Amino acid sequence: MVQIILSVIAILVIVLIVFIMWRIRKNERPETSYNSRVTIESLGEICSQELAEDVREDDNVNKDILYEANAHRKKKLAEALDEAPYGVEKSINRVKAAIRQIIERELPTEKDCCDVVDFTDIYYLDPVQQWEILIYMVKKTHKTDTMNYLTTKYQLHVEKEVQNEITGGTNMRTLFDANMLANILEKEMGDHQITYTEMLDIITILVFNQRYGFGIVSTLRALDVDGFNFGTSGSVRYIIDGTINVPYRTTNSIWVQLKAKWIHFSFLDFGREEEMKRIVNQLVAWGTTAPMTEKSPYKVNDAYDGARVTAIRPPAGECWAVFVRKFSSGLYNKEKLLNKPTVHNWELPSTLMYYLMRGEQTTAFTGQQNTGKTSMMKAAMADVAMVNIRILEMSFELAIRELYPWKNVLTVKPTDYVSAAELQDLLKKTDGYLSMVGEVAQDIVAARMIQFCLIASAFTIFSHHAKTDEDLVNGLANSLVACGEYENHDVALSTVLDAIKNNVHLDFCKGERVIAFISEIVKHSEIAPYPELKRSESVIEAIDQLCALQREYYTRTTDRVRFSSRHIIEFNRDTMTYEAKEGYTPEALRRICSKLQGDDRKNFIAWYRENWAHTLTLQNAA
Repeated sequence: MVQIILSVIAILVIVLIVFIMWRIRKNERPETSYNSRVTIESLGEICSQELAEDVREDDNVNKDILYEANAHRKKKLAEALDEAPYGVEKSINRVKAAIRQIIERELPTEKDCCDVVDFTDIYYLDPVQQWEILIYMVKKTHKTDTMNYLTTKYQLHVEKEVQNEITGGTNMRTLFDANMLANILEKEMGDHQITYTEMLDIITILVFNQRYGFGIVSTLRALDVDGFNFGTSGSVRYIIDGTINVPYRTTNSIWVQLKAKWIHFSFLDFGREEEMKRIVNQLVAWGTTAPMTEKSPYKVNDAYDGARVTAIRPPAGECWAVFVRKFSSGLYNKEKLLNKPTVHNWELPSTLMYYLMRGEQTTAFTGQQNTGKTSMMKAAMADVAMVNIRILEMSFELAIRELYPWKNVLTVKPTDYVSAAELQDLLKKTDGYLSMVGEVAQDIVAARMIQFCLIASAFTIFSHHAKTDEDLVNGLANSLVACGEYENHDVALSTVLDAIKNNVHLDFCKGERVIAFISEIVKHSEIAPYPELKRSESVIEAIDQLCALQREYYTRTTDRVRFSSRHIIEFNRDTMTYEAKEGYTPEALRRICSKLQGDDRKNFIAWYRENWAHTLTLQNAA
């Protein structure tokens, strides 16, 4: 009996000791434990839990005004939480405001903030945190012009001699690395000491980016850049090969386009390929399109702001990669695109494009990727009269009805169930006057586009990646043959020449986007008479005439030149000046003048006489 009593007492003592130790640990948490717990990750977890609890529906229905106001707030916050991961700006701001309130409660002093992010010595912080601090501080002054300011002031787009960690030599590269970032941050901060309010804002950004945003590219996605991509450089097999310390991995492969140059932001690193995978899927997830799978390993989609997002994943791609091309929703105009400090006489191509649009001339906008074809097409729409515009695109990137909401515009794009060809046939029945094709990249689209030019609409505008007029015409003719519209290349070529008469070709020159030339494509006569045989007393002359006749015959039936290209305007790369070159043919001038109305016709004739007087071709069209 005594043993039982002693055993019970011992158990009670042990239980009491354990309880006391638990209370001590709970109420007197060591400072080191607290510091290790409060991190960006733990703050993110706290914010996620509280926001989820906050938007949870209340079963108790109450008609009280305060209750209804709180219910409305919950609804708006829930909507913001759904939209913020896709980059919707107003939703991001609402979620950040909610996160900031929680963080301010969790970190009531500057010391608490510095325990999470060491603001006392920002030059030794992680480069991602330095990047967020830099953008936050610069945006206070330069707002939407932040990246243009940084690029211009610190020449980020200029190639520099960089040490090659692999070969030991040097390379000329456009690189923005951690050392450059630290130097720029030091210059921009100067003597400024980060305040408590600024600390809360920066920590809020870091928490949001990690928990709800696009990770380390969240801030970059919101900046005014031409575009960015990642998953396009660095070692993919570094983990398999066991070379963890390679200088460039696929996880730090973020490239940004600034001032027409692609710059490697090597200081931004996802850390893990799983994080890259998450961000790729999130960037391309806007809308109702199906997710990528191994059977459908790529996707082209529109973002909420009209940006084009192209993504690819294994096994089709060697790694997860995404390509974001941004199209600003701000009003485009030709002066903004053409008038640059280093370029002269920009008004010449601008005025000619005005008359091409007013004169309802079918026009191609050509050039390699990123030369500004889409932007120039947008700007050209300002010159088009009030006519019905019908547009076919791969993704909704032109945004014509956003830029010109007063115009009659309908844009369509193919889906998994509706082809581009079917949509083009549909557009023929939508009262279109002007047809636009965002990019002629498929044979069947090229064939339908040529039909638009000839019969379906008054005139057509499209973009193409051709480098020359010859490439453009032959490429379109090849597409007509490839899709089965024509069997004979010569017949297809003749049809293309009947449709395409003008080309605005864009290119790069000394880091600037310019119009390389504006040309007229001239179709040669197919029924020109053969040379006549003249009576001759000399046998040698008769043989020469016969040989000339046979040469002409075989030339026409084999590789006869069927068209030529006249450069109406050319960009002089030495002087950086637009110059008037060859004049239009009389037929082209008659076509343009026949469509111009009133003062436009008079002004065009006077302007043409002034700039192309040396060609004297206007006299034939007067």
